[in-house]
Amino acid sequence: MCAAALYNADSSLRVLVLEKNSKPGRKLLATGNGRCNYTNRNVTSSCYNTDDNAKLTKILHAFGPAKITSFFENNLGIITDYKNDLAYPITYQSKTVADALASASNARFEYDTEVKSVVREGMNVIVNGVYTALYVVFACGGVSLPDSGSDGSLYPVLKGMAGSDSFERLIPSLVPLKSSDKDLRKLSGIRQECIVKMDGREERGEILFTDYGISGICVMQLSGYYNRSLTSGKPVKYLTVDLIPSMDLKIKKKVIGDLLNRFNDRDKASAISGLIKKPIAEVAVARSDGTPNGIASVIHDFRINLTGSLGFENAQVTSGGLKLSAVTDGLELKKCPGIFVCGEALNVDGLCGGYNLHWAWASAMTVAESIYDEYEEI
Repeated sequence: MCAAALYNADSSLRVLVLEKNSKPGRKLLATGNGRCNYTNRNVTSSCYNTDDNAKLTKILHAFGPAKITSFFENNLGIITDYKNDLAYPITYQSKTVADALASASNARFEYDTEVKSVVREGMNVIVNGVYTALYVVFACGGVSLPDSGSDGSLYPVLKGMAGSDSFERLIPSLVPLKSSDKDLRKLSGIRQECIVKMDGREERGEILFTDYGISGICVMQLSGYYNRSLTSGKPVKYLTVDLIPSMDLKIKKKVIGDLLNRFNDRDKASAISGLIKKPIAEVAVARSDGTPNGIASVIHDFRINLTGSLGFENAQVTSGGLKLSAVTDGLELKKCPGIFVCGEALNVDGLCGGYNLHWAWASAMTVAESIYDEYEEI
């Protein structure tokens, strides 16, 4: 995107993309289960975690959803389709976006090229002792999904220029959570519409029970907060789930009481299996005192004890990285002019729903604009 935006600003600029993989966009191809939810109509800074909210707000204001979709349609030729507020390429294929971006500039791509060193020499920056440029952009991702190539290998190079105090600790975000509750294993593979509550935060959606704990978008939305709390020494010990959010507690008690009375010849889990999936009903009955009020209370406030999360290999995004406060409004390193950073390498991570890809595009376009403005003044 940065190369495409530079080409749009001035097609005569010479741009070289050093790509560690054998083809571009490998991580992009995996987004949205291969469908590429590339932005969201509701993008605001409140949808992100960062160390510099004012700077983030300024960038998102300059490059909001309308500007991103306009670039996609006018510069990439990608027609947008919406599912509620989520924007997708109308093909619903990440490959459409990856291919369009790769061909949207006159940049030269060097594949299978791993960056080992970046050194400032006078007005120029030397990469790998071979490539000389006026400006270098780090668009190297974080450490989530390391098989995609973004494995954090360039963080030491960045730290050498920005200083180790300029980094927030790296934490998995948008990642499934683990639990020690043995009865959850009986529910492995079951999905349930619910409301999940954690430490005053609330998400509605579909929970997925697994053999290690819980997953689903509503869980992963809370996982970044969970992991940051864990590393700060203030761990969240549990979350609660309303397994039938369409009914308040009073109605749950009445409906369960009616079902137990009507089908008193059945075991209690079978009697209420028309209200909630039988395996969940069995666990709820086992956790309760067996009364309608007790069963309803468990279903209404189903507690899940937490013991951690899965790692970066299962995380959709990295929380942490180079602090946004360590770069200018144009995302240039304050301590090393000519070096720019965009995307997941920065300490900005968002909710699921197109927010992280939006940050990738907005930050890349910010860098392109900054480089062009500086180049114009030379």
